[in-house]
Amino acid sequence: MDQRYRIPPLAALNAFAAFARTGGIRRAAAELRMDHAAVSRHLRELEHRLGTTLRDRTTGNLTLAGHTYYSQIAPLLEGLARATADIKQQAPHLTVTCAHGFAYHWLLPRLAAFRRAHPDIDLLLRPVDANTGFHGTGIETDSHADIFYDRDSTAPTTQRDIRSVAIARPAVFPVISPAGLAALGGQPHTWADLLNAPLLLEEDDSEWRLWFAAHHVPFTHVPSAGRLWQAHITLAAARAGEGIALANVFLLGDALQTGQLVRLHPKNAEADETPLGSYVLRASERAWDKKALSVFRAWLLEQVAIQATHAPETDPPP
Repeated sequence: MDQRYRIPPLAALNAFAAFARTGGIRRAAAELRMDHAAVSRHLRELEHRLGTTLRDRTTGNLTLAGHTYYSQIAPLLEGLARATADIKQQAPHLTVTCAHGFAYHWLLPRLAAFRRAHPDIDLLLRPVDANTGFHGTGIETDSHADIFYDRDSTAPTTQRDIRSVAIARPAVFPVISPAGLAALGGQPHTWADLLNAPLLLEEDDSEWRLWFAAHHVPFTHVPSAGRLWQAHITLAAARAGEGIALANVFLLGDALQTGQLVRLHPKNAEADETPLGSYVLRASERAWDKKALSVFRAWLLEQVAIQATHAPETDPPP
C-alpha cells in the first residue's frame, strides 16, 4: 500500500471520534467502555501519527485541525458501522445526536421505556456539544437524527434534503439555589434587579439579551458571573450557588421539585411564560420515513405531549 494512504489504527480513530462527539475524555471512555487513560493514549498516538495537534490541552476543545479531521472521518466510521450491522443482519439502527442538557436531563431517563416498547430498534444516543451543527458531524445518513435547540435569534437556514419538526417550545426562566436566593435577600422586586445580580452565561450573553428584551428591561450590557459554554453546565453552577441561570423544563430534571433550585419571579410581575427558541428534530430526507426514525419520532412527540400535560408546578413560593 502507498505509504501516503496508510490509516491509523481503528482503536485510535474510534477513541478520537468518541472524544469529538462527547467533548471529554472521560465521557468518551464511558461511551467506549474503556479506561480514560487508554483514550488519552489513543489520542496521543493518533496525533503523533498525523503530526498535528487535534485537541487544545488548555481548553480541552478540538483544534481547527481536529474539527476538520473529525468531519472527514465520521461518515466513514459510520458507514463502516452500518456495513457491519447490515452484514450481521442486526435490528434497525438509529443514531440520535442531541444537545447535552436535553439528552442527560430529559431524554435519557425516558429511553429505557422506549427500548422496552421497541426492543427491535437499536438506538444509540450521542450527546454532542450544543454548537456542533448537524452537518458539522458529517454523519447525515439514513440512520441518523439530530435534536437541537433552535434559538429565536438564530438566522433561519434552508437545508436541502433535510426534514424537521419542532418538538417543543418551552418557556425560559431564571433559577437560583436556595442559598443564592437568601444572599439576594429574597425574590427581586423587578426583573431589572437581575442586572445587579450574578448572572451565569453560556457561551455568550445572547440568551440573557433575548430574555431581558422579551421582558422590556433596558440594558447596555449583561453582567457576567462566569461563562460556562452550555446550558446544563450553567445549571450545575447555579445548583452549586454560583449565580442565576436561565432554564427550561427540559433541562431542570427534578431540581425544582427537590428544592435544589428556586424559580425567580418578582411578586408583582406578570406570569413569566417566555419561550426563546424551540427544540427541533431533524434528519435527512432518506432517513425521515425509515422505520426506526418514524417510530422514534412518534414516541418523542408523545413524550413531549405527556410532559406538557403533566408539567410540575414551577411557580416560586409566595
